[in-house]
Amino acid sequence: MNILWEEFILGNKMTINKYGFLGKEIKQYMYNLEKQYKEVFDFYIKFNHFINKSKYNIKIKNSDFQGAMIIQTFNKSLTTFQAIYCLYKHYLCNNAENLCRVLFEEMVNIGYCTLGINEAKRYYSLQIINKLKFINTVNQPENKVFFTEHYKEMIFKDHSYDETKRELLKSLSILDIKDLFDKNNKPKAISLEERIDKIGSRQINHYYLLFYRIASVGVHSLPELSGKYLKFNQEGLLKELRWGPGAENCEISSIFASIHFMNIILKYIHNYFGYPKQKDLVRFWEKTSELAYKYEYFIENLE
Repeated sequence: MNILWEEFILGNKMTINKYGFLGKEIKQYMYNLEKQYKEVFDFYIKFNHFINKSKYNIKIKNSDFQGAMIIQTFNKSLTTFQAIYCLYKHYLCNNAENLCRVLFEEMVNIGYCTLGINEAKRYYSLQIINKLKFINTVNQPENKVFFTEHYKEMIFKDHSYDETKRELLKSLSILDIKDLFDKNNKPKAISLEERIDKIGSRQINHYYLLFYRIASVGVHSLPELSGKYLKFNQEGLLKELRWGPGAENCEISSIFASIHFMNIILKYIHNYFGYPKQKDLVRFWEKTSELAYKYEYFIENLE
């Protein structure tokens, strides 16, 4: 290793806290954000503490497949909820909004699984169907440029393609899911839109049509992002290139959206497991509504 380069690394001079977005320039932005929304952040912490304390009171039988699907997604939603807070507090608001999109999907999946055992199995079938798609892609001769023989040997090391496919299809058949296979006897993956329609929630559909589609722009890095990072004059010429904090959209809407999603999730958890207690859900929902009204964030009543 080059001596100068080694000294540079060992001297701990190339830390994220000194250079780049999370350098000294971010401190004032974080301070102002904390000052502006302190009571919202305090509530977020309190709400998160309540959820993580309450989860240990949720009981599930080892034979409860539907409950297992609900709880595994609920467990994932808790880490997403906390990650949103961490990103937003460090002024990484655009990425916090992206994670709100993930939390929305987790909310939908939890709500869908609470509809019944067939829906829970249909949700679970997605991972089997995705595996089938993957091994089919690897095995197709026209994809040999991307998946070499060596790679295929690694994938099908323990079982051949035919054996793997047979076992996956057998797993789907054992699940005994209604309307899973099409007229050509191929398994159909249920889309997010179909899950939302099956839930039949007006507020979830509202969030899908508005918030989810807007957040998808950032997740997929679509051209519409230019408004955050580029500023043009009236003649259409580039006027400003925004870097770091200047490109962040730190409106409080993402935080309220994540809190609202978690309120809805807890409602589904309560309906299935009987916990958290209804009085606690009402208490946190009332505080959510109070803060949302104060900061002029439109929020629908829980259905």
